[in-house]
Amino acid sequence: MPAAWHGGGWAKGYAGSMHPILWINGPFGVGKTQAAYALAQRLPGSFVCDPEQLGFALQRMTPPLLRGDFQDIPLWRSGTREAAPYTAAAQSSSP
Repeated sequence: MPAAWHGGGWAKGYAGSMHPILWINGPFGVGKTQAAYALAQRLPGSFVCDPEQLGFALQRMTPPLLRGDFQDIPLWRSGTREAAPYTAAAQSSSP
């Protein structure tokens, strides 16, 4: 079960532990990725989970004539929602 923000607190993530996720949203080109990496350098144990990487992979698996904005692909939305807390759980359990 992925961790998620529910109006006042973090929901439990995988293996019953809590993994806060800072979700950065905004228009194209404003520096979200740069800000995320700058924050990750300052927050011990943190990392960047960039959903664009999943989008790029989905585009490579889609025939060229059907490619568009990966954000419109339902699998990208659900995959992003599932990958972030799963990755957070794996990161916190690694040595």
